[in-house]
Amino acid sequence: MFFPKIAFWIQILVSLLLGLLFGILLNPETGFVSSNTLKPFLPWMKLPGDIFLNLLQMIMIPLVIVSIALGVSSLRNLKDLWSLGSKTLIYFIFTTVIAVSIGISLTLVIKPGKYIQSQTIESKMNVQETKLNENQESIPEIIATIIPKNLVNVWSKQQMLSIVFFGMFLGIFFLTSKESGTGLKAFCHSLESFCLWVVATAMKLAPLAVLGLMSFAIVQIGFSLFLGLLSYIGTVLFGLFCILVFYGLLILVFTRKNPFRFLNQVREIPLLGFSTSSSSSVLPYSLKLAKEKLKLKETVADFVLPLGATVNMDGTALYQAVATVFLSQVYQVDLSPLDLFLLVGTVTAASIGTAATPGVGLVILASILHTFHIPIEGITILFGVDRFLDMCRTSVNLTGDLSCAFIMDHIWKETNPNENI
Repeated sequence: MFFPKIAFWIQILVSLLLGLLFGILLNPETGFVSSNTLKPFLPWMKLPGDIFLNLLQMIMIPLVIVSIALGVSSLRNLKDLWSLGSKTLIYFIFTTVIAVSIGISLTLVIKPGKYIQSQTIESKMNVQETKLNENQESIPEIIATIIPKNLVNVWSKQQMLSIVFFGMFLGIFFLTSKESGTGLKAFCHSLESFCLWVVATAMKLAPLAVLGLMSFAIVQIGFSLFLGLLSYIGTVLFGLFCILVFYGLLILVFTRKNPFRFLNQVREIPLLGFSTSSSSSVLPYSLKLAKEKLKLKETVADFVLPLGATVNMDGTALYQAVATVFLSQVYQVDLSPLDLFLLVGTVTAASIGTAATPGVGLVILASILHTFHIPIEGITILFGVDRFLDMCRTSVNLTGDLSCAFIMDHIWKETNPNENI
């Protein structure tokens, strides 16, 4: 660790607070430092964070592949795969629907859109709208690209759904062809060990990385815009808090364990997620914590967490629901009860295909706005505060993945060793 005698979560928390303080002091709007003076130092401020993230992302894809493959292969048979997989997916869909419903309900009650005039947004239109439109894909195209036709291309673009599919396919091969896959499986075990060693090495840099990333993020946020959107920000944050309460209730009901103790055990993960804004980047450490600290079965951790980092985005789903209804209020676009019902289904499906990387939620949001005939240019005003909200919803996404793994570890039972497929 960076300071060996201090608990790791305290190191991260102190780094976050110091980063927040430095970011506020260095923000050009405070008047202490001009933007021209600060500009040459910004890349250096971000450097420790870039190194930290690059180390994790360097082994992220091989770790996802081998974790899922070994997780699937450690099951007794295909019946176990179906049992664990179906329970996990049902859980993910259920919590996502609840998250979207919370977001829609809060926005309809609080009505944050009434505090923003549509003329304000129209004056902030820029070329970013064009970029968003260029990145839209239809649902059939997304489904078709899940099956990777070029692994090198999939790897370079970090198409996580395709990576998960390949990992599961490899795991099924290990599960059904035990003898012929022995050598390849042994290689996967060695590769997993290497990846976890890289994670342990990268964690020594984590406090300094968090300090730099947090400072850089706060410097980029404009305070005037931040204050102007306080009602919208407050709605999203309250919704995210409600999701955390919901996770606690699920843990209490399904495991009979103290949810506060669980949150205390995993506290490093939301803090890292907050500073990195990337679920996939924190995944290696989530796997390490789940196995070593939560003592979850390797089968469950290796299967649920990589899958969750790819398809379980409750925080992102809530944000997209709030943003959609918020902009409909700003532009006075009436959403009927049927529209709201369709919004739940649309956001749930869209969040499953959302890549676990910073900022991509806005791209998905653009397609949702287009579906409900809400002016896409309204999204431009959200760019100023999206970085901060991205940090918050990433923390919730990661907590949701660990909550699911924790619950599945308690409710899923392997088949009897003598039972056939």
